[in-house]
Amino acid sequence: MALLPDVFKPDEVDDDPFAPIPAAWYEGEITKSELKTTNDKKGKYLSFCFKVTEGDHAGRMIFTNLNIVNKSDVAVKIARSDLKKICTACGLEGELEDSVDLHNIPMGIKLTIKAASAQWPAKNEIKDFIAIDEIPDTGGDDDGPF
Repeated sequence: MALLPDVFKPDEVDDDPFAPIPAAWYEGEITKSELKTTNDKKGKYLSFCFKVTEGDHAGRMIFTNLNIVNKSDVAVKIARSDLKKICTACGLEGELEDSVDLHNIPMGIKLTIKAASAQWPAKNEIKDFIAIDEIPDTGGDDDGPF
């Protein structure tokens, strides 16, 4: 037997707290970043954790990785382009030496939903980054489609 510290009410719990949020532009910021080694030990990627900071989904975390060292030139090109967009959205001028310089700076993030596969459930993906004052107006519906 285990006495719970509080009364548990199943009807007050979301069915899936990790379900994707609607595809749209959101205000967000980077809360964590880390340089990691790829599984094959031959590449490096920047792992970012973004937090949605406004609207009905404030507090939700969205994750993305940028392959900055990779055997695929295309993967590196995409990562460098995304990193440039992040720097621009953060108002960073000049050189970036430490990803912590991008933390806690509001920006716009465009979320889409990647469909579920046999191995993974559906999830949000970040497809674009813009300055906070450039987020498109959705007509008052913060969570509407873009």
